[in-house]
Amino acid sequence: MDDFEEICDIVEKHYSLADNKGISLKSLRDKYSVKVMNAKDNREYFLAIQQYFSELRNSHTCLRYSKYTTMADAEWRSDSLYVSANLTEYPLKKGDRILSVDGIDVVLWRDSMKNYVPGSTEKGRYVHTEDYVFSSYIDTIRNLCLCRDDSVFNVTVELNRDGMERISEHNKETRKSENKRIMDSPQNTQEYFTLLSLSGFTDEDTEEFILKYNKVKNYQCIILNLLNNSGGLVRNMEKIVALLLKQPYQAETLITPTEDSFKGRLYVMIGQNTFSAAEYLASILKESGSAVLVGEETTGDFGVTPLTFRTSHNTYFSLGYGKPKTTFNGNPREGKAVEPHYRIKENAALSNDFNTVRTTYYLAMDDILEAKKDSLKKERLE
Repeated sequence: MDDFEEICDIVEKHYSLADNKGISLKSLRDKYSVKVMNAKDNREYFLAIQQYFSELRNSHTCLRYSKYTTMADAEWRSDSLYVSANLTEYPLKKGDRILSVDGIDVVLWRDSMKNYVPGSTEKGRYVHTEDYVFSSYIDTIRNLCLCRDDSVFNVTVELNRDGMERISEHNKETRKSENKRIMDSPQNTQEYFTLLSLSGFTDEDTEEFILKYNKVKNYQCIILNLLNNSGGLVRNMEKIVALLLKQPYQAETLITPTEDSFKGRLYVMIGQNTFSAAEYLASILKESGSAVLVGEETTGDFGVTPLTFRTSHNTYFSLGYGKPKTTFNGNPREGKAVEPHYRIKENAALSNDFNTVRTTYYLAMDDILEAKKDSLKKERLE
């Protein structure tokens, strides 16, 4: 109880978003004090405060603990849940439909799990229940019932502490492969378009991106992949956006295009996993008219600064700190999703990311073909 009271004291002192969201922090304290007092053990206490943080309705405002996880992923397509990736030895296949999680029908499981997920939008909290199919703060086992063609079968999956490290290593290898593809491409060849992925805004991410960008900056079209960009340092985001802007943009500071900023057609792929500074980047490129956005709306979590706190009982958590900011056009960032120009149509047979990539490639190819037709027509007239 002492730990929970300390959490509430910190939240009530620093969480200014509560007023904007119409949240009564005193009512939350009273409500969850009862749950905490009735908690029989650490597990029940953790679940209670996880729910408390979910009710603060901000993805930057959450508990900071490592999860048990494994190298697999799931995603919602409409009201159905599918395996979207599997790098384990478990008998799971991409595209398997998940019927139940730990014996609970997936829709009922989602409706319950939503109450433990942080997020600024209702849709975001529902969608990100998918993150907990193959990960957990408290469980080390997942029992799944799956359907593949006409077969229904059960799989028990172990979740491990080192799961996130293994996923991080896999992502690094994937990034290295893209870097090699671009950096080793021959010089002075006429290319029409390329795909650039950006997974975050660490100093390393930013340096790698600038090197890749300089290799392809004269292409007719760039497709920028922000589908799984979890954000990072805003100062690095501003370095990257300056390479992509078509005109100056007034943010907290004036961001001016660089001398070698991209002159061609820019497509940006966004979705529910485009988060924080990545949402900010997408919104700037959209507002400035510098890019065409394709995919799904984002989760609306890019209007505050996250600060990390620790109680005297060693409970770690983050708070979205400060008053919510607005975009250049005066639109709220916090709690307001960035909408794409082209929204993908849900397709149960395709992963959302693949559907977005496919749609974006079609749009880029149409642009290139139209430009080629115009060029040929001009040549004939001359």
